[in-house]
Amino acid sequence: MMAAAFVVALCGIATLAMQTVPELILFRERLVLSVLHLESDAKLEPFDMKTHDGLILRSWYKQPEAGKPVIVYFPGRVGDLVKKPSHLFELAEDGYGLLLAGYRGYGGNPGRPSETHLYGDAAGLLAKLAVENMAPDGTILYGYSMGTGIASYAASQIKPRAVILEAPFTSFRDAVRQQAGRAPVWLVRTQFDTRSRIGEIDVPILLMAGGQDQVTPATFAEKLASLNETFASLHIFKEAGHGDMFAHGALEAVTGFLEQFRLPELLPDLGAGTAQAAPLEAVTP
Repeated sequence: MMAAAFVVALCGIATLAMQTVPELILFRERLVLSVLHLESDAKLEPFDMKTHDGLILRSWYKQPEAGKPVIVYFPGRVGDLVKKPSHLFELAEDGYGLLLAGYRGYGGNPGRPSETHLYGDAAGLLAKLAVENMAPDGTILYGYSMGTGIASYAASQIKPRAVILEAPFTSFRDAVRQQAGRAPVWLVRTQFDTRSRIGEIDVPILLMAGGQDQVTPATFAEKLASLNETFASLHIFKEAGHGDMFAHGALEAVTGFLEQFRLPELLPDLGAGTAQAAPLEAVTP
């Protein structure tokens, strides 16, 4: 009896480990210091939001020029928000609004990240943006790496003007399989399942992938593009890896994609409800 109980307990521990270790790896490199907050010359303004569980999360916002949408940026797992991606600031200088989403547990924000919490926080962030009319000409949701899972979730719940997914994965389970081979990924709790959502997005989608990316290979982006041929466009930068696409022409792809939103007179053709994000509810993945 004791031996049987020991085996059952051991199996339970192994199962728990498989359910938690991938998540620990996913979130382990987050930066807990707010570099943006320390930079006195930052052109962004704090954008604070109270979450459903009482946390105050800080994001960073720049007002758009008239007729330009706000680019809402969801960073990757290592919290690259603090690096202030230069291409986003170039776009902001061209008149686009910018909202750098601050995650719980990152950049000085309280709390611990999880898929469900990140979805709920994104919902609250976009609802606040809409309620306070801080994106009067709509939003463009932009996700990088892990952030593509959050951006695709938000885009399937509301109707932004467009979506940009840089270095996307089809799902976190697929990404784990890519790194861990034959690991029993069915035990992994976190999903970030863009594959199941991409077909629900009925606005222009730009998918960008690096041909040398070993983390989220270009096959992921190719699969996503095939699941939404009507709205998705795909750019693969053959010499790029996971984090250097903008050294291989990605800025030109992004600016070319955004040209369709440059003229204010295009707004009436986008349909009702596209000018700004409506409040949305978080869902359990």
